Amino acid sequence: MSRTTFACLLVLAIESGCGGSSQPFKNTPQEGGQTTLYQRIGGGPAVAAIADQLADRVIADPNVNFARAGHPHTWSPTPGHVAELKTYLAQYIGMICDGPQVYEGRNLLDVHRGMQISESEWYAFMDDLKSVLASSQIAWEDQNEVLRRVGGSRDVIVDK
Repeated sequence: MSRTTFACLLVLAIESGCGGSSQPFKNTPQEGGQTTLYQRIGGGPAVAAIADQLADRVIADPNVNFARAGHPHTWSPTPGHVAELKTYLAQYIGMICDGPQVYEGRNLLDVHRGMQISESEWYAFMDDLKSVLASSQIAWEDQNEVLRRVGGSRDVIVDK
């Protein structure tokens, strides 16, 4: 199956809410007995682990081309840059999952402007995120919701 076909199927699955899971559902009630996505995925420790694993994975994935080889805006994966990336990823994922984190990085459009990130690079990134989430103890429905929320940033990242 081609990457494009897989990505289209992934988007359809996320949007339709299909799938099931035998994975445990993290249920930490908040006021009114409801839980946030942040609580269901495991809170701060889980978000930090997702960010760490995702950063390591996308940096190593030539299909993502995270270092932007061959483009004017190259990035060097120095220990300091990687640590900063992991911090910003954890802040962003926590924030979009209704956690207490505040994303302190630059505006996503400004950060990605001029990087010329292609559709295929975006889908490779999303595939890596999907793999990181699939290796976690997060319920299938919550994995899909994280993917949907991160996927919402596509329009300010791709082809900018």
